[in-house]
Amino acid sequence: MAALNSIRRSRQGKLAMRTSWFDIIVPSLVSIAGALVMTTSCSPAYAQQRVATTYQYSAKTLCTLAPDIGFGDAFAPGGYRTVINIHNPSDRKIEIARKFALAIQPGEASGPFTVTPYKSLSLEPDQAVAYNCFDISNFYCPIGGVCVDFTAIDGFLVVNSPIELDVVAVYTAHPKSGEVSTLDTETIAGRRMPKTIVIRPDEPKAQPEKRIQMQPFKAVKP
Repeated sequence: MAALNSIRRSRQGKLAMRTSWFDIIVPSLVSIAGALVMTTSCSPAYAQQRVATTYQYSAKTLCTLAPDIGFGDAFAPGGYRTVINIHNPSDRKIEIARKFALAIQPGEASGPFTVTPYKSLSLEPDQAVAYNCFDISNFYCPIGGVCVDFTAIDGFLVVNSPIELDVVAVYTAHPKSGEVSTLDTETIAGRRMPKTIVIRPDEPKAQPEKRIQMQPFKAVKP
């Protein structure tokens, strides 16, 4: 009987030792795995998005964004608006990329605000979207921690897509303090330009925001 009790105590001791090691090792492995997952998911390389595109569209854009302030001597006095319609004609969901290229004076050096970073957008089958002047101005807030408020803006909305799109620009203009006096539409032709675009996460807006107001055709300095 004594021998049997001794064997039982020995087995219980070994089982307790195994349980103790199990309690120590398994939580440690879980913690390490969780840390690896967090590190991977928070890594900048994994925060980026890659969009493979084949076609590019450049839609001319003219906007007056401040009341009674236009383009100076560059255009006739009045108000200008642009709306750009983008339609996915396919039967599948696609991912497109957009940026804005600002028109600057000839010979002027490009700066951080001349061409905005790309932003991505998902388009459902047969979906159409519209970009107006104020949507485009939001491309400039923030860039490098600075938001730019343009009195008027001249440039191109650039759209990259994996398939051919329907892109149409609608232009309206009116005299100062007047109703619309002219309307025109233009179908934007695409060019074949295969490229993979890296989309970086949007910058968080600083609190309080640093804002600068800029007139058209002037160098934008933060």
